[in-house]
Amino acid sequence: MNQADNEELDTDACWRLLATATMGRLATATDRGVRIWPVNYRVRERTLIFRSDPGTKVWDIAAHPQVSFEIDGLEDGQHWSVVVTGHAKPIDGDVPGPSSAREELVSVNPGPKRMLLRITPDRVTGRRFVSAIARSSLWNSRPVGWRVPS
Repeated sequence: MNQADNEELDTDACWRLLATATMGRLATATDRGVRIWPVNYRVRERTLIFRSDPGTKVWDIAAHPQVSFEIDGLEDGQHWSVVVTGHAKPIDGDVPGPSSAREELVSVNPGPKRMLLRITPDRVTGRRFVSAIARSSLWNSRPVGWRVPS
């Protein structure tokens, strides 16, 4: 892959991409390693908010508030990835905005999600790249005797 196929995204581009998605992966630290959680989220004033219920994820954050959050996607034939590293904590009040964040942020995971949490970023990074698989002649070739099933 040449350098033109791999672009580092500036912070504004990262926030634009973060605002286009609603589902990401939250990485929390534990004494035994890292856990990864799928979470619904929203961008609010260059922070991320998500819902949870008291349990393992919230306990992890209480013990180790430093977290990482990642989203990725495909746009115009290019893959992209954005990673946010920062600190998470419960929000005491509601998040300002045009509507109540508690009502707007509905989890796809069934069950109550009574807590609202905020990730305040220390760092936001991203990159966009052309898939090496899509350009690979090996990936795009068919094995001898291979046929499309009917």
